[in-house]
Amino acid sequence: MSKFKMSNGTEGMLRGQAPSSAPDAFQKVDPSMPKRSSYDTEFERQAVKPQKTHAASTGFTSQCAGLSMDSVMEQAISDKLNQTMQQGMEDGFNARMELEAQNPKPVTDEMIDKAQDATNCDDDDLEALRARRREQMKALHDKKLKYQALGHGSYDEIAEDEFLKTVTASERAVVHFYHKNFEKCKIMDMHLLKCAKKFFGTRFVKLDSEKAPFFVEKLRIKTLPCAVVFNDGIAKGKQLGFDGLGGDEFETVQLAWRIKEWEGIEEDFGPEDTELFKN
Repeated sequence: MSKFKMSNGTEGMLRGQAPSSAPDAFQKVDPSMPKRSSYDTEFERQAVKPQKTHAASTGFTSQCAGLSMDSVMEQAISDKLNQTMQQGMEDGFNARMELEAQNPKPVTDEMIDKAQDATNCDDDDLEALRARRREQMKALHDKKLKYQALGHGSYDEIAEDEFLKTVTASERAVVHFYHKNFEKCKIMDMHLLKCAKKFFGTRFVKLDSEKAPFFVEKLRIKTLPCAVVFNDGIAKGKQLGFDGLGGDEFETVQLAWRIKEWEGIEEDFGPEDTELFKN
């Protein structure tokens, strides 16, 4: 076997180098293993991936170990994503609860029924919902009594000296300035009567324009019929004649929608809800 020469002039074999006749570490374990080069170190002879313990090995064990590690990593990533999503859902829910606490929405019987069926709603949360529902029902009842006392739900005629009290006592009011001999004023009366019965949150009244010269002048009413919409005592809009309603045979919902656009109606509906006035 060839020797190498040291810097000090001595000779010796490479570390790990063995005589060709001597079996290496692999051959000691498995004599069927091929004979290694005499110049290979034992470290160089080690398999990297997959590692074999004998000549017939396929590396299956190492591959399984690798797959197992991949599976663990995928599960860890999945768990982290689920945790992040769950935290996001909780944060969103808490933010919504804080927002609703600042601007409480009406609690309905349907909401309470869903809360009863939910597995994550405890008794305290359910009772809090019921308490809010009772408070809102009481407030709604008190409001209804107030509206009734102010004449909501009816379509009455008022005198000029009742005008200011009428438009300031109710949050929303519509005053129809009419003339007794104008047929179009009678058509407007018919539609406003329907609105008065349907939209309880608004006070609907009519005022004879000939008997209210002061307010006719102040509000600059020059066309009849004229329905003036008030919100908190402030005139928000005027329906002059049938402008924008499409002629004498317009649907009541068209007039109602124009009044709502001027903040004159509290209730929710759409401009196409023609069935609203069928009953």
